Amino acid sequence: MMRRILMGLAACLCGAVAWSQEASSRVGWSLTAMTEGEWNMTNGNTSWVNYLEADVNVGLWKGATFEGMAIATYQAGGAVDNDNLGLSNIYADENKPFRLIQASLRQSFGDRFFVSLGLRNVDVDYFTTPATGLFTGASDADYPILSLNYPLATFPLSAMGIHLEYLPAEGLTLKASVYNGVANDDFNRQFRFCPASDGVFTLGCISYEIPTKGEQAASYTLGYVYGKTPSDDGSVHEKETGFWGLVEQPLVMFGKSQLVLLGQGAAMTSRDTPCNGYWGAGLVMNRIARNNMTAGIVCNRLLFADGDETDIECTIHCHLTSWLSLQPALHIIHHNKHNFVAGLLRLSLELGN
Repeated sequence: MMRRILMGLAACLCGAVAWSQEASSRVGWSLTAMTEGEWNMTNGNTSWVNYLEADVNVGLWKGATFEGMAIATYQAGGAVDNDNLGLSNIYADENKPFRLIQASLRQSFGDRFFVSLGLRNVDVDYFTTPATGLFTGASDADYPILSLNYPLATFPLSAMGIHLEYLPAEGLTLKASVYNGVANDDFNRQFRFCPASDGVFTLGCISYEIPTKGEQAASYTLGYVYGKTPSDDGSVHEKETGFWGLVEQPLVMFGKSQLVLLGQGAAMTSRDTPCNGYWGAGLVMNRIARNNMTAGIVCNRLLFADGDETDIECTIHCHLTSWLSLQPALHIIHHNKHNFVAGLLRLSLELGN
């Protein structure tokens, strides 16, 4: 009897191990935690900002994957200044322990066509390139013509939508998306697609990537935006169209280090919007020294209705371990009404399989 029990337990254990190995191959996860201190050196204001992100991808049937992402945000001290470009890309005014950013089903059709349907976020779908991802400023996470002109699904909001990707040739990618016109971070209002009341927002781009000898490939992107969103009083749907572009061009190698030129810009077709245009230019150097640091400088210029704004950011990202990093950044911001200098120090932890 005991022998049968032991054999049964052994069989169950073997089955559990086999299942866990199979499940681990089908489940991908990552956890990102960031904490940063911000200091406005001009007026003395300080702030403490925290960000936690959990991602999971679960393989379902052939070619299908569930994509999930949730975040938590906490800040103490408020914004250190009321600039429009945004000092930090993890700062949120409202402290919330849970925001659902993504919950969608992704289906691949061969190796070239992908469809994602569900709760989506624009930043995840379009604005996660290597060079722009280095900088801490909010304008490098998504273009101001999007976040300032439309109530759309940029950090920390999300909206129901459909996202398409097509790879017709090597290095060439076409993307197109349709989202609910008004994004939200309230769980009971996120899962709605109501064009009649909320309008719609569409976004798309064409990208071309060329491999290089260095860490980063050369990439060129041209995109469009079209929004049909409710007016302030909700009486009519206002239509706005814009275009945006991004270039990340490797210039030269210094040993294993690579110098990359960053150029980006966006413009609206109508000037009757809060943000009429935006441009940015910078340089990024990757794989510096033995711990593969990354350093960069960028100048971003915002054309805004109540006054143009310029932000110059200098930053360096230092790997302390394979999962822990430290990033100081200095921002020099010029507004038509005032100027200020601010610094931040960010500590990041990243885990996953």
